[in-house]
Amino acid sequence: MSYVVLARKLRPNRFEDLIGQETISRTLRNAVTSGRVAHAFLFSGSRGVGKTSAARILTKALNCLAPEEGNPCGKCGNCIEITENASPDVYEIDAASNRGIENIRELRDNVQYAPAQCRYKVYIIDEAHMLTLESFNALLKTLEEPPSHVKFILATTDPHKLPQTIISRCQRYDFVRVPLQQMADFLEKVTVAEQLSISRRALEIISRQAVGGMRDALTMIDQVLSFTGDSAKDEEVLEILGIVDSDSRFAFLESLIGSRADEAMTHFQNLQDHGHDLHELLAQLLKEVKTLSLIQAVGPESVLFQDYTRDDVDSYTKLAGETTSSRLQQIFDILLDLEERMKRSTHARTCFEMALLQIVSLQPLVGVPELLKEIRKLRKDSGDSPSRETALETNQQNHSVPDSPSLRDKQEESRPELENNDASMVAESTGSKITSMLRDDSPKEVPKAVPPPQEAVAPFEQNPEPAETSAFVEEQQNFSSSDIDKSAEPSQGLSPPSEWVGFAEKIQKRSSILGGLIRNAVPASWKDGVLKLGFKSGQPSDLVGDENRNNLESLVREFAGPKVQVEWVEGKLDSTLRTLIEEERYLHQQLQQSRREEAESHPLVQEVLKIFTGSSINAVHLSQA
Repeated sequence: MSYVVLARKLRPNRFEDLIGQETISRTLRNAVTSGRVAHAFLFSGSRGVGKTSAARILTKALNCLAPEEGNPCGKCGNCIEITENASPDVYEIDAASNRGIENIRELRDNVQYAPAQCRYKVYIIDEAHMLTLESFNALLKTLEEPPSHVKFILATTDPHKLPQTIISRCQRYDFVRVPLQQMADFLEKVTVAEQLSISRRALEIISRQAVGGMRDALTMIDQVLSFTGDSAKDEEVLEILGIVDSDSRFAFLESLIGSRADEAMTHFQNLQDHGHDLHELLAQLLKEVKTLSLIQAVGPESVLFQDYTRDDVDSYTKLAGETTSSRLQQIFDILLDLEERMKRSTHARTCFEMALLQIVSLQPLVGVPELLKEIRKLRKDSGDSPSRETALETNQQNHSVPDSPSLRDKQEESRPELENNDASMVAESTGSKITSMLRDDSPKEVPKAVPPPQEAVAPFEQNPEPAETSAFVEEQQNFSSSDIDKSAEPSQGLSPPSEWVGFAEKIQKRSSILGGLIRNAVPASWKDGVLKLGFKSGQPSDLVGDENRNNLESLVREFAGPKVQVEWVEGKLDSTLRTLIEEERYLHQQLQQSRREEAESHPLVQEVLKIFTGSSINAVHLSQA
């Protein structure tokens, strides 16, 4: 009798025999027991995980003459015929070679006939994703509403290639890869039953090489035993399967991480001499670099490493501590590029060797935080005063925007406040204030003389509330250098009096539109109860509008008395006073210049500029430490 390989000899005959697919096995058995069996199934998963075996077990369970709690008995005539592929009612179709529409039309015609001797006529379509689109379309109606005596079982390794119209008509079961330790335990039982001598370490190596496929693992055992007989040493298993042993693998990886070119190239030469495939070696390197990165990210105790031996985890942990995540990412990128080059080049080995030389010549990437840390360490070792190193931080706290005083606060630091709360006296003082601010009767422009003495003018509000934030302060905090009009020269001219600032704040609180006009305007004259305002840009009064003028006039009367009129000066107004907008820009420029000077004078910045020759400060940002 001819030899039967282990993968066929040990093919599962009951649902419980499916290794690693306990959930699917229980679901299918319960469906058979309860009689709730779908008309179409889709089994998906990687190769060798038991899809076709599950389809045959389900077929036998549906047609068994003496089922045992949902499992086929394996002894009746139907079970024996199905096991030997001799049943006339079970069709196993290889979709890779029967993928044309004529094959599906033949199938569609045959499903109408009743089964010859079984309860159900079952069609098992293996590698179903190989069918053409026309074949799928021809199968749609039959798959959705087949005769009651027909069952369809589709098996595929690439379910994403199936049309959604097919998937939606099937009950889908996703078969998982067999865990490494569970596969090794099963292989150990197999070797004992078959009276074979293979160590547990060799079985784990085979299980890892099988990548979750039980059929592949059994095939590897057959391959090893064909060379060694009934027993095999670990070294023989590695040599026969072309697997790199752990010591060589870690030595090669350690030489790459340690940037030892001579050792790395020697290990690579030895691997080539032993016949290791370049593509498999590259895949192994990619996997190991990924493992090192995972250990750095989640630690060696993570469940992600439950399929690794303790010795391998310890070796990976040691290597992960000798490098950085950024370097591992660089190595991974180089290996990915190598994979693409090897596909296009006929000189695969040369490409591999050049990639290895590129890896060992990598220079470590140093980030800005690490660089600044080293500079601080250098300055500390040189004996510089620690107080100098904190100069910039102190300056940043002093010049931070939220703590900056408003225009009015800056100009009223030394001015006395009124303590009289009588409303009539406030109006009277406001009128005299505007009069003193515009004591020149000329309607064209404000006098170019120095503003009136500070003690002669009182602020608008008698008891300002410290917690109240003016609209101007809010805009000052949101002001950025991109808002500056480059054509304007806010540094020229005089600052607006604090009375005008306070008046604008009051208007801004009552009306944002009028507040915007006041912030862009300058007072021209105050004569006979008429307040004349103008614009340096020459904005015509018709853009202001009568409505805005009337509303502004009403607000001015609340502050300066009932007999006040507001007029707008036509044409461009020539004035030495800065508008409120210009004043804000001026103060912002002063603040930025102060920050820049502080930064340039800081010893840490000076040290950086010395290291990076030719560098300059482009921007100064305040950090909220």
